[in-house]
Amino acid sequence: MTTMDDMQPTGDLPNHRDRSVGLVVFGAIEILVGLALEAFIPLSLLAMMFGGASDLSVALSSVAFFGILGLLFIALGVGAIRGRLWARELSLSLGWLWLITGVCTLVLTWLLAPGMWSGLAASTGLSGSAVVAVVVVVQLLLTILYVVLPAALVLFFRSPDVAATCRYRDPRSDWAGRCPQPLLALVVAYALGGLSVFAMPAYGFIFPCFGRIVSGPVGVMAWGLVTALAGILAWGTWHRARWAWWLAVAATVAATISTVATFATTDASTVLMAMALPIEQRRLLESIWPTSPWVHAVGWIVVWGSLLGYLIAVRRWFDGPHEPDGDRRR
Repeated sequence: MTTMDDMQPTGDLPNHRDRSVGLVVFGAIEILVGLALEAFIPLSLLAMMFGGASDLSVALSSVAFFGILGLLFIALGVGAIRGRLWARELSLSLGWLWLITGVCTLVLTWLLAPGMWSGLAASTGLSGSAVVAVVVVVQLLLTILYVVLPAALVLFFRSPDVAATCRYRDPRSDWAGRCPQPLLALVVAYALGGLSVFAMPAYGFIFPCFGRIVSGPVGVMAWGLVTALAGILAWGTWHRARWAWWLAVAATVAATISTVATFATTDASTVLMAMALPIEQRRLLESIWPTSPWVHAVGWIVVWGSLLGYLIAVRRWFDGPHEPDGDRRR
């Protein structure tokens, strides 16, 4: 039977600064991010209405992907405002994932920048200086979106004062604390990786397969296997199973070899034809597609290498019994 004493919050807040106001601010930021993602849904539906049946797969993929991701951010924002411990844990994990993928995205855009300049100039007729100005503005916006914003989330939610505030306000919410924070970030990454299958219909379910591009029914089966693998890895990582680490390393190495071998040896027209994009989009992407195989190789090595490096860094968390929440490294 629950007593009044049981309802009293417990924790170490007296030894820390109260970060309730900060939780409201960053929770509101997460809600705004979620609302911005949800705004893609009506935009996608409008594109479907005015773009014709060829855009149906793109619109439906956007509705599913951005809709689910937007709801996730809104839920985390509401949870953070209410001082829920699970919201802090998941926000920190999502922030790290956002930051790492954002840095990789910026590296890829820098590698593509020369082709973007020439392609933009050819398609719009802008002068060279105007094109450079556009690219600089875009890079600044991407830096804010992919680095500054997630870095702010990470710096705030990783604070011991924030953790203490959430434990004090939500002492009974301990399910997220059962998994060490470094591994919880991996669980979130695998969950979002499985969620990415919803975006694949917009690109013809293309799948890089060790030097070949497969799509259509074969691509559907390949992405189905990826989704199943992501679920298995998420379950195994949550339970700190050693086999989950080895399986993740093997899958990452295989993905690196497959993507590098495919995109470094396959021309742009083959890839874009398999994606079944409208001719205007295909021409624009062909104009900025890097012709050097080394650009593709370096780009994909950066992407998968970051995941492999993270797996190596968290290797020790897959051994031994669960540790108390206060002893977990952030």
